[in-house]
Amino acid sequence: MKKFFLFRKEEVNASSVTASDSGKGLSVLALPADSLAFASADRGSVVLAFNSATKYEESNLTDGESIEKTTVKIPCETGKEVGLIESILSFISRDGGKSIMKFDAVDQTSTFSPISFDSQIEPKVHINPTKRFTGEPSTQTFIGSGGAVGVTLTSNVIADIDFGVAENKPLVDFNHEGLAGFSTSAEVTGWDNGGTGGASYDIASNVGAPVIVAPRPHLGTSQKSSSISPENHFVVPTVTVQNDYTIYMVLYGGTSSDQRVSPVYSSADTQTLGPTLRSDALFNSDGSVAKFRGQANGNFAVRHDLKTGAPASTETSDTSNGTTAFKYPKDLDGFQDVVVLVIRRDSSNNMYMYNGDGDVIGFIDAKTASSTLSTVKTSNATDGRTDGDLVIERLGTVGSLNNAAYGAQMQLARFGVITKDIGSAACSKLATDLFNFYKV
Repeated sequence: MKKFFLFRKEEVNASSVTASDSGKGLSVLALPADSLAFASADRGSVVLAFNSATKYEESNLTDGESIEKTTVKIPCETGKEVGLIESILSFISRDGGKSIMKFDAVDQTSTFSPISFDSQIEPKVHINPTKRFTGEPSTQTFIGSGGAVGVTLTSNVIADIDFGVAENKPLVDFNHEGLAGFSTSAEVTGWDNGGTGGASYDIASNVGAPVIVAPRPHLGTSQKSSSISPENHFVVPTVTVQNDYTIYMVLYGGTSSDQRVSPVYSSADTQTLGPTLRSDALFNSDGSVAKFRGQANGNFAVRHDLKTGAPASTETSDTSNGTTAFKYPKDLDGFQDVVVLVIRRDSSNNMYMYNGDGDVIGFIDAKTASSTLSTVKTSNATDGRTDGDLVIERLGTVGSLNNAAYGAQMQLARFGVITKDIGSAACSKLATDLFNFYKV
């Protein structure tokens, strides 16, 4: 009788994936028991490794790379690691009986008693090879050089962040390298684009006087950033994306104990805006933003071109739709010194937000003109819509604030737009890479 392992880390949700280098989004995994390559343990957990259980059957590797086996890390009671391994081996080798070994963190049930659900099951089905020297995932590729000996490595790195493949590189990327020429406290009069769009998208003007903030290692920040003060923003050459997209940003917390966050990007008419907006914001008759206040706890709120109703929004501080609870700029335990947010819209107009841990912290169901997802009557036909062009022409505090005391006390360290949905696994990796680079 053929036997199987069944691992359930979390409920299947909109951001679940079938393979992930980090394990993020890999909600359910089933594997044949006869694929077990070896079992090992560290304190409080058992690690199972499996042969021939990766997503791809063939790989082209460069020197120093290997494809890691699929692994599952199972938490167990400390001191009972060997006993759990013995129970698993006995189950596999025994004739007859049950055919499925179940490890279910959702129902907190298991075929074996020593399992502990105090920490997560960690399955990993690798997509990318691993650099054996560093242990980091590798996304480098190689192409033959006509008649030349060896290979030519191609880089998809922009300002210290590896985007994996050329197709995932951003059209615009305003990063620390574009701020290098400004001294501390100097007004940021321009910001060169590091993305594939080149100088056509260089920022050449601002409103107000955004200034340079030096890295503050004692607060956990490693790079220069530009202040975001009330009614200060950069004027961006128009960026338009019609369909799916990915946005990423790195925000540094201010020195004030009353940290707040407000919309970071918008169109000139504020029809497009994101990634957050208080529910009590006031709008003009044409749908443009009239006044709003910064938020101590940011939400996930977005709107797109030609939409004049209330933004599509959801809270990030709860676990609805299988998301991870997350508060910013203050987290659940205190202050966030480095806030990374990655936003993606997929081809069906669903919206997702990721934090610096690579977790999905917000999900908004698609709502379009033809959508039947909601039957609730709205005061505006475009309330909560997730479709429409993404149009970005402003970076920084947009619209007006009805009280300067409620201004966003944060700094912008990086902002970029990719003109496609790069997928959940890539968004998770991008978020963690940004966080690890921009923190000390």
